[in-house]
Amino acid sequence: MGIIAITGAGGYVGRGLVEHLDKQDRFTRILGTDVNRPAVSSTKFSFLQKDIRDHSLIEFWRDQEVDTMVHLAFVVDPIHDEKEMYDINVNGSLNILRICEELEIGHIIVASSGTAYGAWPDNPVPLKEDDPIRIFPRTFSYPHHKGINEEHFADFMKRHPDVIFNIVRPTVVYGPNTDNYLSRYFKNLPFMPLVDGNDPYVQVVHEEDVSQLFTLMIEKKIPGAFNVAGDGMMRISEVAKMIGKRSLSVPRGLCHAVAWLLWQLRLGLVEAPPGVLDFTAYPWVLDTTRAKELLGWKPKHDTEQTLRIMFETHGYKLADE
Repeated sequence: MGIIAITGAGGYVGRGLVEHLDKQDRFTRILGTDVNRPAVSSTKFSFLQKDIRDHSLIEFWRDQEVDTMVHLAFVVDPIHDEKEMYDINVNGSLNILRICEELEIGHIIVASSGTAYGAWPDNPVPLKEDDPIRIFPRTFSYPHHKGINEEHFADFMKRHPDVIFNIVRPTVVYGPNTDNYLSRYFKNLPFMPLVDGNDPYVQVVHEEDVSQLFTLMIEKKIPGAFNVAGDGMMRISEVAKMIGKRSLSVPRGLCHAVAWLLWQLRLGLVEAPPGVLDFTAYPWVLDTTRAKELLGWKPKHDTEQTLRIMFETHGYKLADE
C-alpha cells in the first residue's frame, strides 16, 4: 500500500491528505497532480502540473506500481462557463477512470459529495449511503456534476467488480485552509435568508477529519460509499447567530430572482447560481454510521467546533467575542 496517486493535490483537501500521508511510514511515495502547484514539503511527494483531462497523465503513473488512486480534482467554486466546468468535472473524471483501467489500479477512491443526493423536500433525515442519488438540476452545477459522476462510478464498478472502489460523500468541508465560496458564504450576505421560512439542520466536517477518513480507506480497503460529516447539527439560523447575523424568511421566488440577478451581474455578494439556495432550504444531513463502524473513523471535531474554527481563522467576528 506504499504508493499513492492523488489528483487535485493542490486543493486544500489534497494538500491536507499529502501532509497526513507524509507523516506515516507505511506510505513510501505520493504522486500528485493538479493545475496548481501545492505548497507541500515532503521528500515522498512527486508532483506533475497537468490538467486531469490530459490523457498523457498516464505516463506519470505508468510503471510506478500505484496501489491506490485518490481522485480529488474538481472545480468547486462555480464558474459562469458551464461547458468548461462540465468538461473538467465530468469528462476529467472519466479520463481518470480510463487511466485507472489501463493501469489496472486495484483500489480507487473518488471524492463525490453529500450534495450528490440532491436537496429535496422529501429527503430522509439523515441520508444513508444506500439512499438513491437523485441528480440535482443544472440550476447548480456542482451537485449536478457530482450526481452525473456517481452514475459513471456505478458503471465502472459494474464493469470492474474486482476493483476496490470507494465513493466519499462529504458534507461541507471547513477548516483553517478552506478558501472557496462556501467559506465566504456567511460573510458575504448581510443577513441569512430562510427560503420560505425553512430553517433546516446543517452539518460541516473538518478538513483534518476528511484526511483521516481517506487514510483509513487506503489502509482498510473496504469497498463502497462512505458519508462524511462532523457529529452534531445546527440550524442555519443558529449558524448565522454565531456571527451576529439575523435570519429572515424570504419567499422562494424572490430569493431565487435576486440570486439569479446577482449571479448574472457577477457581483461578489453571490458566488453561486440560485440553485445553491435549495441546499439552505431542504435537509441533506448525512448518516456517518458506516464510516465509524467499518473504518473506525472518529472525527475529532463536531459541527459547531468546525464552524467556530473556520470563522475564527477567516476573519469572521463571533457574536460571543
